[in-house]
Order: sequence, then structure tokens, then C-alpha cells
Amino acid sequence: MSSTARLSLRSLAGLAFGLCLFVAGCATSPRKTESMLAASGFKVIPVTTPEQQKQLATLPRGKVSVIKRQGKVFFVYPDSNQKQLYVGQDAQYDAYQNLLLNREAMQQSLAASQAASNAATRMSRPYSPM
Repeated sequence: MSSTARLSLRSLAGLAFGLCLFVAGCATSPRKTESMLAASGFKVIPVTTPEQQKQLATLPRGKVSVIKRQGKVFFVYPDSNQKQLYVGQDAQYDAYQNLLLNREAMQQSLAASQAASNAATRMSRPYSPM
């Protein structure tokens, strides 16, 4: 195999590895989501009555839902394991979206700097045919 082909394969492998790290980093665990919602000002409401438990069961897991009640818009995230809801309005939801965007930008920046560092490391190595 030529040195150019070997370098291309290494570059592709590095790019694929970096992309896997980036995609894995983008997945948000429920714990991280709940922490970010709380940091954004969402209120934690305990689910205590059977009626509230029924309503909790109807909400999609791992997703913020929009609910209108008494003419107001609420953003609701269920935590079935802890039997509680994270509830916010526009200001809290906007803050949550900003946290998500900042987190994504940091992850992209980290992935780009790691890829650049890997490329620089490969380029600085002396050529040695294998």
C-alpha cells in the first residue's frame, strides 16, 4: 500500500473516530437534561395524586412537551422514575435552549480541536514505511 493511501486511511479513521465521539457526546442523558432544566429555572413539581400520575404517564419520556392550561403555555418534562415534573414557561425554556446550544457549540469546538491536534501529530511524525 502506498504511503499516500496509508495516510488517507489514517485520516479517514481519525475523522470517523472524532465523529463517533461527537455523536456520542451529543446524546443527552436524562440526568443531564434534568440538571439543565433545573439550571434554566424549571420548577420541580412532585407528582402525588393518582390523577397526576395518570397525566405523567401520558407525557412522552425524555422530551419537553408544550401544554396549554388556563390560557398559559407551559413546557413540561416528565421524570417518571422520581415521580416529578419539570415545569417552565417561555423564559425558562429559552434559557434551556441556550444551554443546549452552548453545550453543542462546546462539543463541536472540542471535536474540531481534537481533530486538528490529531492531524498535527500525524504530520509532525517522521515518515517511516511499514
